[in-house]
Amino acid sequence: MNTNGASQKHWLRVFFHFAVDTLAFAISFLAGMRLRFADEWLLALGNYWPGVAVGALVFACAAYILGLYSLEGASHSLFERALFLALSFTIAALVIVGFTYLNYSPRIGRGVMLISGSITYLTVMLHHSVLLYLLRQYRERIALVVASPSDEEEVRLLRAFCSRHLDLAGIIHYDDYRPSGQIGILGRVSELPTIAKRENLERILCTNNTINDPALCQQFCQLRYSGVTVMPLISLFEEMCHCVPIELITPEWLMTASGSPHMLYIKKLKRAFDIVASLFGLFFFWPFVLLGMAIVKLTSKGPVFYRQTRCGRFGRQFEVIKLRTMKINAEDSDPVWAATKDPRIIPGGNFLRNYRIDEIPQLLNVLGGEMSFVGPRPERPKFVEELAKQIPYYRERLLVQPGITGWAQVNYPYGASVADAKLKLEYDLYYVKNMCVFLDVFILLDTIRIILVGGLRKSHLKNLVRHETDTDWIPATPHKALVRQPATGLAKH
Repeated sequence: MNTNGASQKHWLRVFFHFAVDTLAFAISFLAGMRLRFADEWLLALGNYWPGVAVGALVFACAAYILGLYSLEGASHSLFERALFLALSFTIAALVIVGFTYLNYSPRIGRGVMLISGSITYLTVMLHHSVLLYLLRQYRERIALVVASPSDEEEVRLLRAFCSRHLDLAGIIHYDDYRPSGQIGILGRVSELPTIAKRENLERILCTNNTINDPALCQQFCQLRYSGVTVMPLISLFEEMCHCVPIELITPEWLMTASGSPHMLYIKKLKRAFDIVASLFGLFFFWPFVLLGMAIVKLTSKGPVFYRQTRCGRFGRQFEVIKLRTMKINAEDSDPVWAATKDPRIIPGGNFLRNYRIDEIPQLLNVLGGEMSFVGPRPERPKFVEELAKQIPYYRERLLVQPGITGWAQVNYPYGASVADAKLKLEYDLYYVKNMCVFLDVFILLDTIRIILVGGLRKSHLKNLVRHETDTDWIPATPHKALVRQPATGLAKH
């Protein structure tokens, strides 16, 4: 069953609201020019349109970075959202002023800025009032088909994880299976169409045991043509959590994932995107590289840069270039995981790592084609060898080029153990399946947010796992995918 649609719909929704804000900003400025200059507004448009276009994109990017398009944004009050929008508009206005000076075009006057700014703010507030209402009202009535005790453990996961946006009506069991849990029973699978209509179900979820049952295939098809979504549980994780629990992966999912990314994007567009983005980064970020070089040189002895062998696409090895943040000979024998408050880090090294300054030289690897701007983090061959023995499907992340930033990097902090590597792999596998230009752009915006706050904070991580850090719902023999707490210790290989 092809289940790509759920994740694609999420990013299409994000892009839709991103585009609405961009257009609202631009059209509001057009209206402001029309009111300010009357019949001469087309002449003003010819002078002002570059700055307005850049400002519209910056405004929407700032709104995304502040989390205004995500489901988590439903926790904001309307007042908080109004403040975030005011901040986004302020950033956009500053960029417009700076852009007009750099472009040597006429500066947008105070009258136009005042009139257009007022219209823009009212317009986007209307849009975000509707968006906030939709986010808060987003709730689907669902049920899950079970056939064994292991299926019931997945129901407990679903109940704890999706309580905010999904209403779990209950479970539908096989005729010859009697559920042992305390979750509401809606009936037998032979009554599936009747139950779906009676309970007003919008989505029916299946486990790996039930999704490919030939006896249910006709009923599933009938339900889908009746408007009820039928999908495996792993697809729900893709849609709502944007990761892929390893324990739910099947050979069918892997085959679907390997055929999902558009080959044109991988072979042509992504490479063009990497070249443009790396050249842009080298041009604008070289002052930060000089700052990093000065910190390394003043606080420690040894070379400023260091090279280290990493695994690229299909396991091909290459040498990554980074600013040195650790002491010389930090590893006397076997490779060791980096960790928070690592004693091997030089003074100022944490600053370089938290704000990703040490990784800017990797743009040279991107230009050379050894890396991509966005992709799974490149790991050392020793780590790949050991992790592949302990974590299923670990080598699947080597199917695409590694990146300076990536979906796992913006959703999870530096890995410090095998458990962390497993959780990051679940985000990497999501990216491998869903990679596209829109996702890459949004990952870059997420990276900007993380850089601005100085790394992925524990508070942000806590929000990601808020339902899964509670222990009262975890069964006696927990499904491994349920426990997603980050490891904090230092592990050796």
